[in-house]
Amino acid sequence: MAEAVASAMVEQAGLAGVVVESFGTAGYHAGERADPQADAALRRRGWPAGTHRARQIRPADLVALDLVLCADRANLAAVQRLAGTGAGRPTIELLRSYDPDVIPGDDEIPDPWGGTDADFDRALDLIEQACRGLVGQLASSPR
Repeated sequence: MAEAVASAMVEQAGLAGVVVESFGTAGYHAGERADPQADAALRRRGWPAGTHRARQIRPADLVALDLVLCADRANLAAVQRLAGTGAGRPTIELLRSYDPDVIPGDDEIPDPWGGTDADFDRALDLIEQACRGLVGQLASSPR
């Protein structure tokens, strides 16, 4: 959901050269489409849906990235371990670090997988808020 929202917002803001990609830290869903409930939540809000294919992040991906945003601390830690400490490491942060209304200690996006449509809508609320902050910051930053 975050890839769909961020990509659409980046495009709407006219941020040429900003590429948004989605990766998982585990490979058990690699090649699969998005959860149907995720696509349904996106469609309910008018976001693009239906084209996502899961892939697992690899060390080679990290070399080409400037910024990696994670939904929760478990994924943040996994990406940090994968990136190591060497030169050329991208910035790795929680997506909600861009949410201007985030409350310390409540800065993760809960995984709605296996939950209700309301769980997916709540996750999407948090994603939209964080992506608005992210795109606003990207738009105001020199490139």
